Amino acid sequence: MWHRVLVLWITGLIQVYTAQEACPEGFFQHGTSCYFFSSHLAADWIEAGSFCRRFNGGDLVAIETQSENTFIYQQLLLMHDHNNFWIGGTDEFVEGHWVWIPTMQRLGFTDWSPGNPSDSSSNEDCMEIIVGHSAPTTHWNDDDCSKKANFICEVPMLDGSPPNVIG
Repeated sequence: MWHRVLVLWITGLIQVYTAQEACPEGFFQHGTSCYFFSSHLAADWIEAGSFCRRFNGGDLVAIETQSENTFIYQQLLLMHDHNNFWIGGTDEFVEGHWVWIPTMQRLGFTDWSPGNPSDSSSNEDCMEIIVGHSAPTTHWNDDDCSKKANFICEVPMLDGSPPNVIG
């Protein structure tokens, strides 16, 4: 009995260690990506993307599935941080044609807050997550790209080599 418990504990420890090693320090792993939540660093949308690109293969997060969206919302709620966070969607190139900046692909999955995207004042071309106090009140919003906000970076999992931070 104790042998089985010890084996399960060691197996769990190895899995946790492996997951932590798959991402740079300060990043959280989900699926095949690692995520950085800039809870203490605010930037406009362009600056936020530049920061994310300092990490090899990184950019502002492109939320492509409900699973990824749920993971991000759970992390934000665990942080107890009710600031808004820039993510990688934009319609800067063609109004109303929302794409993920890392791939330039149109949005498939969406989770806009009611009434959005609204393009208020005709200058809301960048996407953010409005963080509510629970998952049902946390949704996407379009906003002015020059606004300072926290942001979320997404980078591919490490392949065992040290992370390549540029800059």
